[in-house]
Amino acid sequence: MASTQTCITASLKWKRRRKKTIMKYNIVTIEREYASGGREIGYRTAEKLGIPYYGKEILEMAAKKKGVSPEYLEELEETPTNSFFYSVYMLSKNLIGDTPSLPENDALRLAEAEIINDLAAEGPCVIIGRCACHALRRRKDVLNVFIHSSWEARVKRAVETYGVDAANAEVVLKKFDKRRACYYNANTGKKWSAPEGYHMILDSGRLGIGKCVDILEKAVE
Repeated sequence: MASTQTCITASLKWKRRRKKTIMKYNIVTIEREYASGGREIGYRTAEKLGIPYYGKEILEMAAKKKGVSPEYLEELEETPTNSFFYSVYMLSKNLIGDTPSLPENDALRLAEAEIINDLAAEGPCVIIGRCACHALRRRKDVLNVFIHSSWEARVKRAVETYGVDAANAEVVLKKFDKRRACYYNANTGKKWSAPEGYHMILDSGRLGIGKCVDILEKAVE
């Protein structure tokens, strides 16, 4: 699996050779179960399309913007968000122009949403996680995808690909799935794994990583 630094370098290269053709869907957002291969699918799809890929880079951008460490923001993400405060903030911003202060976790959510919209405005890209499907919900050129796989396949991938200790693999899967679900549910008001939240759901265990990439490549063009 490519490192974060590799992804950033590749992303910069892709910006210089962005596809000139108009695609049916310019943005692909991917939410995924832990160890389902969603990140690899997103990376390889972006590479085949010749467009940037963004994942953890968004968290790093938000951290730089707020002057804190990415690790601190990762911990903050686990703090329940207050959708009421966020709603009041957006209402004030849109209608009044005078905004109340936001709790840190809601401010993080807003910062990430703004970064995601800025990246999407630059042109076609693939975005992994970060509730990008919700942040870009007003755009019509976004394909929202959910990647899942069987429990057995994910445990196998976690151990063989991610280097997770076999004795702790199930605990790790549950931990990360719960974290992603809670973050998504709190920030969008929707259920993370509910099919109505996505345009396409792919079983990477049955289809294989390569086939999922092929499907997404054809879907956007």
